[in-house]
Amino acid sequence: MKQVIKNLRVSEIPNVIAQLGLSPDQEVNLTIEETSDDLLSIMDNIGEKAQAKGLTEEKLNELLADES
Repeated sequence: MKQVIKNLRVSEIPNVIAQLGLSPDQEVNLTIEETSDDLLSIMDNIGEKAQAKGLTEEKLNELLADES
């Protein structure tokens, strides 16, 4: 099984392992990457979350339309 979990706080790791139902004796591979707080990464993250919640390009254009 391969599962990618993003933006996880270090303090949350034990809880996530328990939620996944992994045995304390089970061996797993763990890759750790620091999250980047540069503007492009933040904007990409916001875009991904908006799309996951149903934002489409058409809806975005409607929201950004200049109604003045």
